[in-house]
Amino acid sequence: MMTSPSRGRRSALASFIVAAILWPGIVRAGSARDYLNAPVNTWLLSLNAGYTTSVTPEDGTDTIPGVRSNVFAQSAVLTRVMDFFGRTGGLSIVLPYAWIDTSAGPFRTSTNGVSDVGFLFQMNIFGGPALTRDEFRFFVPQTFSSFHLLVTTPLGTYEPTSPINPSANRWMISPTINFSYTPDQGQSWIETYVAGRFFGNNNNFLVNGARTLSQKPLLRLEEHLSRNLTDALWLSIDAYYNLGGETSIDGLEQDNMANTLRFGAGMGLRLWQGADLVVNYERVVAKPLSEPYSQTARLTLRQLW
Repeated sequence: MMTSPSRGRRSALASFIVAAILWPGIVRAGSARDYLNAPVNTWLLSLNAGYTTSVTPEDGTDTIPGVRSNVFAQSAVLTRVMDFFGRTGGLSIVLPYAWIDTSAGPFRTSTNGVSDVGFLFQMNIFGGPALTRDEFRFFVPQTFSSFHLLVTTPLGTYEPTSPINPSANRWMISPTINFSYTPDQGQSWIETYVAGRFFGNNNNFLVNGARTLSQKPLLRLEEHLSRNLTDALWLSIDAYYNLGGETSIDGLEQDNMANTLRFGAGMGLRLWQGADLVVNYERVVAKPLSEPYSQTARLTLRQLW
């Protein structure tokens, strides 16, 4: 069946939009040991910087050109680690900023600005008792589970007539359940994350006469294997699978479900007491034909005090 010109133009437009609002890396609601493996009544500051490149294949008809995107994102996440009914928990504010450059055929556009400001609540379900600084020094790491709730707001830089924006101009709610298993008291970890993302509508989407951008829920699965090589150095291998998340423009589905598998690797280094440097690399290895190939490099600096 041939694609109508209207649907073709809107599908190309949707590729731009997805490149702008679904790229990874502004904040990771997972990484439970980053946020919760800390004594209570302390502050944790995470500075994140990530660079993502993506290329969407052409459709072979010259109707929809390939879309190339480069995104540089950074965020500051400030977390207060607290005692929630005897369990370790945390409240965070997420302040992200993004630079985006996108092109398709002769069309090219770029933008930058504050992305969607977010708030994060986290709490251990079991295996992570609330510990003071003195108690934490003698605590032996153990298998644990945790709950995370990330909420992002419509705050941020947004231009209704632009196909790309740092802000998605909508609410997003993402609950996550984590299970982290260690067979050797914290030397090795096998970690599983199951997360959902639920999106509000962007009712001020004024591109090419449209009005409303909506998106179906997205399921995200993560698996992480890590090993401490020394007291100050660890390595990991990572896998991510996204399922669903199709967007619609004024009710017209864009046939752009995520259904994407990514593999990655990471390294962490203890710089000094309370400070860690983490480097990650991720690459798409399986995806629908219409979705972009992409790769991401990310650097995180964490300081506890």
